[in-house]
Amino acid sequence: MPALREDLRGLWLLVIWDLNRMKSRTLFVVMRVSWFALQVSLFGLALSAMVRFRAIAGTNLDYYHFYLFGIYTSMLFSISVSKAYDIAEEFEEGTIEYLLSLPFPRRVLALGRSIGGGVASFLFTLPMFAFIVYLLGSYDPVALTVSMISALAFSIGVVGFVLTVVLSLKSSDSTDIAFGLLDAILVRLSTVFYPALVLSKIAPYYYAALVNPLSHMSDLLRTIFFFEEFKAIAVANPDLMAAYVFGLAVGLSTLAVLVVEKAVEGGGWK
Repeated sequence: MPALREDLRGLWLLVIWDLNRMKSRTLFVVMRVSWFALQVSLFGLALSAMVRFRAIAGTNLDYYHFYLFGIYTSMLFSISVSKAYDIAEEFEEGTIEYLLSLPFPRRVLALGRSIGGGVASFLFTLPMFAFIVYLLGSYDPVALTVSMISALAFSIGVVGFVLTVVLSLKSSDSTDIAFGLLDAILVRLSTVFYPALVLSKIAPYYYAALVNPLSHMSDLLRTIFFFEEFKAIAVANPDLMAAYVFGLAVGLSTLAVLVVEKAVEGGGWK
């Protein structure tokens, strides 16, 4: 029990570490949230006025609803991926050596950074999520709770993946290239902006979207709030999409633990 308490204390301190780093970016957060609000309230409305869904499986779809959850998912993903640059900066500043020297197991370090980074990224986008809920006028407490838990799990999974890749590459140049490409490709090969049935006309695009975590996250949010509207075009049923998102969080956090425990040493950053 004393060891467990120490591990939990270390986990908590690492989460606080990431949250404190976010506090220093208050102005940046305000700017991003303001731009997001402008984007969804003006550009989103203009785009939805130009796009009209034909009836699919007897349903009438509102592209604005579709767009809002897609753009939020892409923003959550991009903010979570940006943790790669924070980790790269820690290597360059020698912070990673300090973290590796702290008196708790490496698995706690890996989990703490995955959870802390995920929580920080989720909180960064929480005002954006709140603005979307305001625009939709949907305040069902169950839907709000499930969607926020799902978004947090998704963010933790992405940060776990980021931690794994960055600590394996240990190169600033490789990190910039890898995550720049990852962000651009995964957002576009998903149902963030286009439903799966529309993408089905291009087989490689369609199958890539079906396995893309952004597709599952964005469609999960859509079906949580507007099940009847979007159930016919989601990549899977809500239970499977939720299992995918939470499985992603557990699997990628575990992978980060394995990498930190077996492969990471201080120094060697290029």
